[in-house]
Amino acid sequence: MSNQEDYYSLLELNQNSAPEDIKRNYKNLARKYHPDNKDTGSEEIFKKIGEAYSILSDPQKKAAYDRYGHEAFTQGSRGASSPFSNSDLFDDLSDLFETFMGASASGGGNRRKRRERGGDIQVILELDFLESAFGVNRKIKLNRLINCKACDGSGADPSSGVQTCPTCKGNGEVRVATQSFLGVITQVITCPTCRGTGNIIKTPCKVCTGKGQTKEENELDIKVPKGAEDSSRLIWQQKGNEGRNGGPAGDLYILLKVKPHPKFKRQGLDIFEEKTISVWQAIMGDEFEIETIHGSQMIEVKAGLQPNTLITLNSQGIKLDSGQSGSHHIKLNVQIPNKKDLKPELIQLISNENLENKENKKAGFAENLANLFRKKDGE
Repeated sequence: MSNQEDYYSLLELNQNSAPEDIKRNYKNLARKYHPDNKDTGSEEIFKKIGEAYSILSDPQKKAAYDRYGHEAFTQGSRGASSPFSNSDLFDDLSDLFETFMGASASGGGNRRKRRERGGDIQVILELDFLESAFGVNRKIKLNRLINCKACDGSGADPSSGVQTCPTCKGNGEVRVATQSFLGVITQVITCPTCRGTGNIIKTPCKVCTGKGQTKEENELDIKVPKGAEDSSRLIWQQKGNEGRNGGPAGDLYILLKVKPHPKFKRQGLDIFEEKTISVWQAIMGDEFEIETIHGSQMIEVKAGLQPNTLITLNSQGIKLDSGQSGSHHIKLNVQIPNKKDLKPELIQLISNENLENKENKKAGFAENLANLFRKKDGE
């Protein structure tokens, strides 16, 4: 699917749509564009809305899509298989199959093997602060379960194969009648012999020891988008464990852990830091250099600055590919020196009571103080 196509537009929704609205619109559109609908059917559109629904119906995937768009779902995650390989979608569409095919999707006669979705995998990926801000390409290794190639996932030795369960005749269920004061009650329960599979294995596969799956090591290239936050997750669809009986593979969840920066703290797209200046800089004003993630920048402190003043550098915070950007905020802490650390001239200046009147005293103090602060430290 093209990155230009918005999932919300495909399902005629917006980001504030409730889960029930997402499901309702999807079902209505699926009926309209189902390939068996002679009037409006379209296989291409049917697949696209199925893909959109698979993301927006999952709260975690929807949150990732709302934040990062298509970048949340790393390259290679789609297109290799139909979006309707997800068993949950088949459950939601059972009424559609009844409508267009005239029969229940579960079929009749012997029980059809249930498609089992593979399990999800989560991998922790550590990033430093700047990697999370600017995005990065990384390689990860993971072990995933795949269907055994020797027995084709059946778990049975190829020489003997899988045999139909004699108890349930392949249905996976048996009927049990019990006597009660209300009369005979018949219940349908899972077959105790085959545990609902409808088959039994007499000779297990030597490769997978009857499990039907083996472990495989994979190396994947992961693209972390700009502005990735700590504890957020990227989702790579169908890169988890393989499903059984033709079921879809699970998803790969990449949990991002961002290492703290020694100076910067992040809130959303904004970056905050604290800087301590001297009381002389606060009173007289000064210029100094500030380091941001985008490089250094000179800032000016005006005379008479108050403690805990916040200076903001616009558009110097986190920048996303969508065009959104945050700011860099500097909280200025004023360090007040102890009396013993003050220069002798300042102590003498403050204690001077020989001026003629208050106005002259105030003017003379300001002039002398300014001259004093113009001196370099150590003079």
